[in-house]
Amino acid sequence: VRKHLMAKRRFAAPSNLIVSPTYVPDLVNGALDLLIDGVSGVWHLANGAEISWGELAKLVATMGGLPHQLIDVKDAESMGYLAKRPVYSVLSSSKGNLLPALDDALARYFQEVQVSVCA
Repeated sequence: VRKHLMAKRRFAAPSNLIVSPTYVPDLVNGALDLLIDGVSGVWHLANGAEISWGELAKLVATMGGLPHQLIDVKDAESMGYLAKRPVYSVLSSSKGNLLPALDDALARYFQEVQVSVCA
């Protein structure tokens, strides 16, 4: 999303596919914590949000100060995907929520991007 919007290119995102985004550094830290603690069983690690791809694209634009008008939010059926996608693929765990909130993860992502651009 970010690269498309920075390049002033349109970005299409489905409004009806709901996901739970996960910031990879948070996933790695959460998985390492579980490993170090010797925890077993199945854990679903995500940044705690239930959001459509379209809403996520708009959130990225807002937090990154990027142009919203380049985001085309539409039904997944109209996007011409070759493979069928699940409508609802949110991860959650009854064992606990280990990762920070999505807003926090995105704020840290944009901070990292800014640091790497300036370096």
